[in-house]
Amino acid sequence: MEGPATAYTGSSNSGHTSGEPAPARSYVAMLLSAILPGLGQLYLGRFLAGFILFLIFASALGIFYLNSMPVKEWRDLTQFKPAAKDETRTNDTENSQKQPSYAIHIWTFDDGEQLMYRPSWKLKISASAQGILCWLYAVGDGWRGRRRRGRR
Repeated sequence: MEGPATAYTGSSNSGHTSGEPAPARSYVAMLLSAILPGLGQLYLGRFLAGFILFLIFASALGIFYLNSMPVKEWRDLTQFKPAAKDETRTNDTENSQKQPSYAIHIWTFDDGEQLMYRPSWKLKISASAQGILCWLYAVGDGWRGRRRRGRR
């Protein structure tokens, strides 16, 4: 008795006869990932990878924007230096302390203490690197991407 014949013969148009699935539209996935990281992975049917890449890229954008505060114009987003030390203001509490004008008030506790966030140029640079690396990975992964067998 002879062995079973292989069911996959390959497509004459694709040129693949080795039994591997034909590559997906990798260029479309690459372009979608270049527009927004994660879109190319969604196009390829890799929903979890697309969602994770989108979350990483969105968090990088959020960290970058938060550390650019206060943003009054586009030029504020391109400055990678801390605000000047002499720019201070006082709050309206009885024990008014000088606080930098670039501090963001988050919460006031019952005893009057305030939780403040002060943007940092170091976090802005690390968020830039995170966003660029995530974008490059998503574009490369979209370019290398292949659809799962059975999904066309």
